[in-house]
Amino acid sequence: MFERRSALAGALATGRRDGSDGHRALKVGEIRGFTLVQLAALNGTLPALSVAAQPLLGDLPSSIGEPSAAGGRLVFKTGPEQYWVVSLTSEDVSGQLQSIVSPEVGAVTSLSHSRTRLFIEGPAARQVLSTGITLDLHPDCFPTGNFALTAVHHTPVLLHHAASDRYELYVLRTFAEWVWDWLTDAALPIGYEVIPIRQSPKAGGGQSPGI
Repeated sequence: MFERRSALAGALATGRRDGSDGHRALKVGEIRGFTLVQLAALNGTLPALSVAAQPLLGDLPSSIGEPSAAGGRLVFKTGPEQYWVVSLTSEDVSGQLQSIVSPEVGAVTSLSHSRTRLFIEGPAARQVLSTGITLDLHPDCFPTGNFALTAVHHTPVLLHHAASDRYELYVLRTFAEWVWDWLTDAALPIGYEVIPIRQSPKAGGGQSPGI
């Protein structure tokens, strides 16, 4: 099986930059070892899609912003009749979904190769993201566990508040290097350490893996 090549292979390197106070208060990097599948209902078939997918994904989330977790997977509702299924391992569930969701009910599309997944972690993570994302990221408005479809300047991203001081960004592969450059530049005054490859934490665990 061919290995998925990172869009940041030429840009991402282990390193560190001290902040203005000589410290490094942030960790940034890329998360690999995950798969992403889009599940979409056809017009009027959402109830049937929910029933078909239930054995594998549990109850699909009913609202945009709060993902559900089932069997080591996160499910994001990204549209009125559209979902992202993120497996936190290299398991590709597209075949399983295609076997239980008929073409008359929904469409299953693998997006693993089209997205790069970045993270930023540390007490100042929210401060850094606020320099380029026009959302109120205060925990009262964007609590741990929630996600938002937003943008870094004009580049669309899905932003997931994965843990208390940790955020993950799902970025179009085409713009991954640009977003990475922005993220490390915005983090420079705080100081950061780069973690080039980092596996996903378990779904629903709310904890970051060790470094």
